[in-house]
Amino acid sequence: MNVAGKNNDAVYLLLEEIIHQTIVFICMFIHHLEETRGSKRKRGYKYSLIERMPNQIRELNRLTRGNHYDCLENLSVDRNAFGRLCIILRNRGGLVDGKHVSVEEQVSMFLGILAHHKKNRVVRYTYNRSSQTVSHYVHLVLTAILQLHSILLVRPEPVPDDSTNHRWKWFKGCLGALDGTFVNVRVPTIDRGRYRTRKGQITTNVLAVCDTNMNFVYVLPGWEGSASDVRILRDSVNRPHGLKEITTYVIMDTLTARDLWHHIEGLDII
Repeated sequence: MNVAGKNNDAVYLLLEEIIHQTIVFICMFIHHLEETRGSKRKRGYKYSLIERMPNQIRELNRLTRGNHYDCLENLSVDRNAFGRLCIILRNRGGLVDGKHVSVEEQVSMFLGILAHHKKNRVVRYTYNRSSQTVSHYVHLVLTAILQLHSILLVRPEPVPDDSTNHRWKWFKGCLGALDGTFVNVRVPTIDRGRYRTRKGQITTNVLAVCDTNMNFVYVLPGWEGSASDVRILRDSVNRPHGLKEITTYVIMDTLTARDLWHHIEGLDII
């Protein structure tokens, strides 16, 4: 009996020691959490909206209210063009200020992505915004841009016989110039072969026509980067409401005109 009692006392003492150490550890852990939260509040937690607002305003002012060179280098437009675009998007595109993001900041994020192919995480860091905020407002600006098709896409006027423009006076009756351009895109792995150009880039081939004032008259996006200019031009002419209904006289490069000369009827090409 004495031996059994001594064993029980030893077990009780061991359990008491374990419980005591556990309580001490929990108290120390709670104290550590309180100190960590207090230090974050003191130095300004990085996700605090109030703390980030001065940096956001400073970044926007540096781009759009500094000199023309900085605005042109980062957004590919000068301050005057940027301001005019924001006014048009407000009045005609239906773009409005967000709760914490102005129209100017929305447009600057959008132009920065278009001009330099910036990733969402890069724009997020530059403007001190979340990835969801950047994606949301970029899509809003894109929707507003599409509402301006009646302004951005114009009906071309032929070059008059008495034109004095040193570039266009030789092309009487011409409505504009045509060319293609490659735009980098991200596509599924299975489709990369069709979108890979001869230089190895993954792009889409976009056909565009401009009038004599450099205004867009016709744009056909969506073709794979491996598609030839002749194939895209033939498709644009054969489409309903396509290029054939817009113009009968365009200027293009020699190779495209030579390959297409006998394939399209009703379209004069030089």
